[in-house]
Amino acid sequence: MTARFHKIVVADPMDRISDLPSHLIDFILQRLQLQDVVRTSLLSSKWRYKWTSVPKLDFSNDFFQKCRDLELHEVSSTITEILLIHDGPLDEFVLCIPENVPIKIESLNKWILCLSRKGIKELELWNLQTDPCETPSHIFSCQGLTYLQLQNFKLSTVPNFSSFKSLVYLILVDIIFESSAIDLMFGCPSLEMLSISYCSGFECINVSSPALEVLHVQGEQVIKSIYLEKAKRMTDVSLMADNPGDNFDMDTISNLIKGLSEVESMCFTEGYIQIFSTAYTLPKSLQKPLNCLESLELEGVNFDDTTELLFVISLLKSSPNLEKLFIQGNYIAGVDLPQILEKSKYNGCCLSHLLTVHIKAYKPCENTMNFIRFLLANSTSLELLTFYIVPAHDHQQHQYSISSVGRELKQMARASKSAVVEFIDLSFD
Repeated sequence: MTARFHKIVVADPMDRISDLPSHLIDFILQRLQLQDVVRTSLLSSKWRYKWTSVPKLDFSNDFFQKCRDLELHEVSSTITEILLIHDGPLDEFVLCIPENVPIKIESLNKWILCLSRKGIKELELWNLQTDPCETPSHIFSCQGLTYLQLQNFKLSTVPNFSSFKSLVYLILVDIIFESSAIDLMFGCPSLEMLSISYCSGFECINVSSPALEVLHVQGEQVIKSIYLEKAKRMTDVSLMADNPGDNFDMDTISNLIKGLSEVESMCFTEGYIQIFSTAYTLPKSLQKPLNCLESLELEGVNFDDTTELLFVISLLKSSPNLEKLFIQGNYIAGVDLPQILEKSKYNGCCLSHLLTVHIKAYKPCENTMNFIRFLLANSTSLELLTFYIVPAHDHQQHQYSISSVGRELKQMARASKSAVVEFIDLSFD
């Protein structure tokens, strides 16, 4: 009888996790919450100090939620201790100050000083308290910053500060600008993306960064003047305002038009649409063609206002390479006698590259239907046009019945044989 031998495999006692390459360990640690990162020090002696060299520290909602039973000074002391123990460079730092945890400016400034010495590259400071906080002065010592995001701070610069030389992304929300801070912040030579939302303390934006590609501006009112002439690489512009206000002049229009000729994607909302609606009356020398424009989004167009409708048509005629169009109509209550744009104003143009169109309106009206007819008749490559009726608040009587809208859309002439027209009534309860 032949003996049979079975090979017994003994488990390898080697700590395989600890022997992973350091960049993989960093990858794992960066995807853990801060408390869990610190807990890894209990895994083994090899892991005891690994957390102290993670390239990112995130003190946001999860951290403060787990510190809710601590006194305020203990929370600050914990952050200070972690920063002091941290060994090595620090690439990213996130701090989200909750409404119920007031952080002293002295502590905040001390943390930022520590970050500046560690070569911080990406910094996010979110102040969720009611009152704005003073910007820590040591933030201007962080010359290695490539990404900066601030919310609810008073921003003033320090003496001898010129700009952040390496800054690529700048996102500012609810910032109160003081002195000349705005010119220095917007003049960073490497800046590629600038987003400004509901900031105050300035009337003009002069973008002097030659590298800027993306500009997003949002606020309650239109910015008085926006100068983009030095931003030769601009490809994406979003200008959003709830209303035009009374603080603008014709320079706002002419300067913007001069700076938009190379833009590939544009978004305007109600306030800027009302301002730009005068643009079609400008001298032809200021009506620059938008040959690079591929995507256009307009939110808050009043189809009952012929001036705004003429602006939209003029914009389309100046955009021969447009591929995507989205228009959101504005809700205006109590308009009994809307202005009807003469059909002769829809004189021909060729939108040979337009592929998709989405139009949302609160009511089907003659101007809206004529505008859709204009698009279908001039878009030779159109693949899809979708027309949505969205719920209105007053449920007023429409000029068109819903059933007649569908029938009229089907009967409209189409320059593109492959064009599909969809009608979606979202107002139906």
